[in-house]
Amino acid sequence: MPATTLLIKLVTLVGVVLAGGFFGVVLLKIATGEISLAYLLYTKDAAGRWTYSPNRLQLLIFTVGVAANYLYSVMTNPKVDSLPDLPMSVIAALGVSHVSYLGGKAFSAFIGPLLKNLK
Repeated sequence: MPATTLLIKLVTLVGVVLAGGFFGVVLLKIATGEISLAYLLYTKDAAGRWTYSPNRLQLLIFTVGVAANYLYSVMTNPKVDSLPDLPMSVIAALGVSHVSYLGGKAFSAFIGPLLKNLK
């Protein structure tokens, strides 16, 4: 039994180091400018100009908020044998957030140009 406990701790440590390494590499690349965040909240319109996208902002805020809340619940209960469940209301709200973003993308990509051509 102690060998499996040691193995579990070792695998957990390796997983944390690996995930932390990935996180560190991404942060380093953002800090050095290899990964640009310049137009993270912008999208190109039909004319090819960069315009501010409130849909991207709400999607980013909501996704980061849900992820942070989930990470907090995982960290507060480290001895639980399974991952915590997300409430259905959070899953539904996250789905609505993503659907509104994708709906805006679909409108600007497909319906907007059709309406422009009808004029």
